[in-house]
Amino acid sequence: MPMTLTPEFSPDADEDLPERVLAAIEEGLTPLEAVRVWKQHTVEHLSDLSGVSQATIHAVERGRELSPDAQIKLACALGVGADLILG
Repeated sequence: MPMTLTPEFSPDADEDLPERVLAAIEEGLTPLEAVRVWKQHTVEHLSDLSGVSQATIHAVERGRELSPDAQIKLACALGVGADLILG
């Protein structure tokens, strides 16, 4: 199922993250991993939800850059603004 870009999930969407997510990012987790853990998704489940491969998710969580298309797919699957998963 293709993801649809809506204002809610656009790269300019704004959302306040809980303190524990911000703390996890401060402690070294990537924003994607911190949000994924907060939303209680495994990499496998997030991959199924987003259509982004597990290998790509793992790579991004280790610091690799993400394509804009994958960024939007992951943001939609996580229910956050696309800018949040990259920090």
